[in-house]
Amino acid sequence: MSVALGIILSFTAAFAWGTGMVIFKVGVKNIYPLTATYVKGLLAVPILLIIGLIIYTPSSFAQPFLGENLLWLILSAIFIALGDFFSLFSLRKIDVSISQPITTIYPFITISLLVITGTEISWIIIAGASLIVIGVAIITYFSRTKGNKKNETKESSIIENTEESTEAKNRKSFILGIIFAIIAAVFWGGTIFFTKKLLEGTDIEVIPMMGVRNGIMVVMALLVALFSSLIKNKGIKIPKNIQYKELGILMGGGVISWCIGGVSFFTVIGNTWIDTAISTPLSSISPFFVLLLGSIFLKEKIKIPQIIGVAIIVGGSVILALATG
Repeated sequence: MSVALGIILSFTAAFAWGTGMVIFKVGVKNIYPLTATYVKGLLAVPILLIIGLIIYTPSSFAQPFLGENLLWLILSAIFIALGDFFSLFSLRKIDVSISQPITTIYPFITISLLVITGTEISWIIIAGASLIVIGVAIITYFSRTKGNKKNETKESSIIENTEESTEAKNRKSFILGIIFAIIAAVFWGGTIFFTKKLLEGTDIEVIPMMGVRNGIMVVMALLVALFSSLIKNKGIKIPKNIQYKELGILMGGGVISWCIGGVSFFTVIGNTWIDTAISTPLSSISPFFVLLLGSIFLKEKIKIPQIIGVAIIVGGSVILALATG
């Protein structure tokens, strides 16, 4: 029963994270990624803290700060902050149906860290994780934008001598989007590893831990944003036109990603219902939901290679699910 529940919660995390990414794509459109990094937690963190106080004792919020737990707490907070920042930056450069599947290589990072630290990994787990990486590679390679040569004119040739062509700018934006998505995946993979180490501590509860960890992450991102503003503008600059709609969208996405996705996923890891090497890749099935939601709500054009890539990613996740048997 616990194995089945672990698989269900891993898939729940995948759905929540995929949905959250589609929401973030809309919210980050007119908001700088560093700002969006802490804004997305302004509602989620209070919810986690309140639920934690209702269900658990106040002392449960102190446990992550005790002994060795503090190291894993700080590392996981830093890594999730950096992962979210680069992910949001990637969403500004490329479609969510391209960016998000690329970030799903994070299981490869987590599994690599588990192997390095001596955790036993079976070949079927490696095979499933490898399929996920192959699916991501297919999506990345075949999603490259191609220039439209039909509109080339003499006038455009003159313009190209003084500034980058639209095609060159799109290519540069695409490459940056891919790079940022890969970097986000690396940090997210590290986040899962460090959070797993934190959850191995005595009397560490998932919801209080997430409230504390993500709260630290929000504060760090806010301080960096303020410091950046002081350096760049020689003072704290308040935007003239505050995008309240986008801010609300980001906070709503944070609730879905952290309060549903994060709690579901780390509950599995904290209770060890299934191995982290299995639950992590299972959660990477999220590209399926992103592909569907992105085409419906964001009107993103889906190419056949993207569908094939997502199918391979899902296949890898299925293999990992079978590994629990």
